[in-house]
Parts: sequence; structure tokens; C-alpha cells
Amino acid sequence: MIKKTLIWGTAIFLIAISVYPLFLILREFMIDTKLSMQYDIHHAYIDEFGFEDVINTKKLTIGDQTIKIVEEKTGLKAPLTPWDRDENVPPGDIVKIHIFLHNEEITTPEEIWLSNRDRGSRYFSWLDILSIQDKLTGEKQLKIIQRLTNDDQMDDRKWKIITVHSDNTVEEEQLNYEQRNRSPLDVRLVNFSGTSLMAMGYYSDISTGIPNLLFPILYPFVTSLTGVIFLLIGTRLSFKAKS
Repeated sequence: MIKKTLIWGTAIFLIAISVYPLFLILREFMIDTKLSMQYDIHHAYIDEFGFEDVINTKKLTIGDQTIKIVEEKTGLKAPLTPWDRDENVPPGDIVKIHIFLHNEEITTPEEIWLSNRDRGSRYFSWLDILSIQDKLTGEKQLKIIQRLTNDDQMDDRKWKIITVHSDNTVEEEQLNYEQRNRSPLDVRLVNFSGTSLMAMGYYSDISTGIPNLLFPILYPFVTSLTGVIFLLIGTRLSFKAKS
């Protein structure tokens, strides 16, 4: 009797502590898989070597659509980032970015920090332009992603997402970290653009860390599997006892 109780107790405990993180991991996986199957996403900018990259030019033409970036100086300097210190470069300028579609400004200018680093884009982590195609409908769009907050805590970060349709109509929306679950596609775009600074999940960041032996292998996968095995053993013992 004590043995059976111990087995049942172990099974229930292991499953109980594993079920919620498993749910979070599986939900993130399913959302990511669905988005990958439905959308084809690329950087719109092609560098001098022919590779897609974060935008590093003030004028970009994609098909018959031309987007121009105008930098309005503020006279301010950005704080030095760890990457600036690594390359021993001076702080970049803080500028207001004006974005034009066919010479018509399409959004309110916002401040960004320019980069003086040799590696990476002038606008890296602040601005990018993506091309996106819905594989189900064939619809193509341009997405302009701009981070609106500086290098602060992740919980406070916000982004502006401008959609340019093929007929040149423009839509704008904002995404903030705490309410990101309202728009999984926008989260995917922000992560892809590099403006997130660090990867974020659709509902939870549980799957954004580097996997290791402890998590998620031992916990929650091995713990949940062990719990199920103990549950089967307990069930079998119960049937034997009745017979």
C-alpha cells in the first residue's frame, strides 16, 4: 500500500510541476510553426555582396515602391553601448527619422540612436524594412519596423510597425512588450528585424533562452515523461490489486 501511494504521489507531483511549462513551450512552438508555414519574411535591403541584411541605406527601392529615410539632427549624442566600447568608437548621434514613400512622409518622426560601429547597420537594432508575403493569399507587403524606446528594460519596450501595401496604402500600429500576445506576427517581425535587442516569445519568453541539460531536457520533458511512467505503473498496480 505504501509503495503504491508513493508511486502515485511521485507521478502526480512530477506531472503537476511539468504541465504548465510544457504548455507554454508547446504553445510557442505551435504559433511559430503556423507563422513559418503562412508567411515568407525577408530583409528588403540587399548588401553589396548580394545578401539580405538590416537596412543600411537612406533610400531603398523594392519593386515599384521607393522608401526614403531622412535624418533630422537633434544635436544630442547617444550613450555608449557595450558594442561601442568593444570597438572603441565614439557615441552615435541621436536623430529623428522621417520616413517617406514616394516623397510623401508617412509617419510621425521618432528618435533613434545611430551607430558608428564598423560592423552592422547604421540603423541596427532601431530600424529595418522587411518584405513579407502571405503564402495562403499571395499578398505582398512591406513592413517598416522601428523601435521607439531606448536600451531600457524589456518590459517597457515599444515598436512602431508600418505596413505598406502593394497599392501604396499605409497602415501604422504599435506593439508593446507586455501586450505582444495580441499580434504574434508583429512579434515575429520585430524578432526578425533585430529591433527587439533580445529575442521575445509570443506569449512567454520560456523558449527564447539557450537550451541546456537542465532546461528544458530534464525539466520539464524528462520530469513529465517520468511522471507519466510512474502513473502507468501505479495504474497497473491498482488493477493487479483489484484482481
